[in-house]
Order: sequence, then C-alpha cells, then structure tokens
Amino acid sequence: MCQQTRITTVIPYYHRWLRRFPSWSALARAPQAAVLRHWEGLGYYRRARFLHALAKAVQRLPQRQLPSDPQKLRFLPGIGHYTAGAISSIAFAIPSPAFDGNVARVLGRLLAHHRRSPNLKKLQEFASTIVPKRNPGIHNQALMELGALVCLPKNPLCSHCPLRSVCPSRNKLPRPTTSRPKPTTLQENLLIVQHGKSVWLTRQHPANRWRSLSLLPTLSAKPKKALPIGKILYAYTRYHISADVFLSPYPPKDIIGRWFNPSALRQATLPSPHRRALSLLPQNRNL
Repeated sequence: MCQQTRITTVIPYYHRWLRRFPSWSALARAPQAAVLRHWEGLGYYRRARFLHALAKAVQRLPQRQLPSDPQKLRFLPGIGHYTAGAISSIAFAIPSPAFDGNVARVLGRLLAHHRRSPNLKKLQEFASTIVPKRNPGIHNQALMELGALVCLPKNPLCSHCPLRSVCPSRNKLPRPTTSRPKPTTLQENLLIVQHGKSVWLTRQHPANRWRSLSLLPTLSAKPKKALPIGKILYAYTRYHISADVFLSPYPPKDIIGRWFNPSALRQATLPSPHRRALSLLPQNRNL
C-alpha cells in the first residue's frame, strides 16, 4: 500500500483491509470485486490485483505461508527486489537490503563525490554490503525512515540528520543525474448517465485504464444533448487530467454497460475521480 502512496493516507486503509482480510486464506477466497472495493481510494489498482494473486499463490505453497528466502519471494506475484528484501529482513530477520527510493536518496548523498551520486546499480550493491546480520529489519527501516522524514527530496533537514558529520552532501545536494519528465496534460469528458435513481456504468475505457473497475463512460468528444454539470481535476500516473462532467439519461452507443441502483452503486468499485464526478450530481434530480 505504501508504494506510490503516503503512509498517512495508507494507515486507515491498512486497518480496514486487515479487518476484512485478516489472513492469506481470507484474501484468497474473496472475489476480486471485494478486493478492489476495499482498495478504492488508494489508486494504482494493479497493486491490489497483485496482492490478491499473491494470496492465492501462498495458498498453493506446501506450508501455506510466505517463504523467508528473498530469492524465492521474487518468484511470487507482485514481489520485486525491494519488496522481497523488506519482507525477508523485517518479517524473517534475513540480512537482505530493502532498496527503495528513500534508501537510494540517502546512500546517494552519503556516497556523493564532487556533487555526483553513484548510479543506482552501485548504490544497490552498496546497500547489500551494509545490511547487518543482527536486526536487518531495523537497519532497513531506519534507512527508509531517514529518507522519508529527514533526508527529503527537497529542503532536507540536514541539521537533524544523525549522519550529518560524515555526509558530503550536507547543505550542498548532488546535482540531479536525470530530469523528471513533466506531466502530460489531458482533456477528457465524463458522462454520468442517470435515469431515476439508477446510474449506468461500464467497464470500458478508451485508454484501458482501471481494468476490472466500474466506470463512468469516458468520451473523446463532448457529448451532444448532455447537460454540463462541472469539472474535476486529477492525476493518473504521468498525466494531469482535466475532465468535463456531463449528465444525460441516455447511455452512449457502442459502449457496453449496465444500470446500477443506489444500493449496487454504493457497493460498486469505482476509481476515486469517478466517485468525485458523481458527487457533482444535482441532489434529488430525476431524469
């Protein structure tokens, strides 16, 4: 959950998730719709699908539990080098690095020379050499926390850093090796199809976003004979999207979907931007 999402946002979702799925078997048995519904609001739904697939994979293992070996962990769905290192070191006390963006930034500044940081491959190799055999999980979490709370991407709190006396980047950060691409701005049109108290939803999206979720129809052109009711702005991966929202009683042609009554709509799994679009509906409007 903390991949791509701030931990302050994650915490309430985490507790709700554990109440609904307290074990691997509970998660594996759950239908995907329930899994996605409990993930709603966190975004990047691919993570939820990986976690669901991981639970099913764990149930097929001989002991029905995660292996401690990071090499074996990486064969399971959704687990890469960082996640394998975090699980093996924190859950099983295996001396394996948990190399994420925060750790890369801390080590890159510590090893910088003439305001140049080593490349990621060298930083990852160095991270592997400094993991202690005793309490490797605490070591990894300390590095991650240092990057998240003190060694910030911008305006790091160098005066609060326990490594300030040995850090060559103190108050003089390394030059960036690559420039981050600017987000692409997109314009789209969302159509709320409402008849009485029911809303029409689809699973189709012209850019194949949000697979397996229920969606408002997304149109390339402004719909004719539809009432404009507002606009929403949202980010999706590397895009900044401005969406005009329209209201109509008629589903668009050539798009497959179905009607949802209020109860079904509350249970449906929609991406957060589409929930926000629905909040623009005039209250008690009947078409």
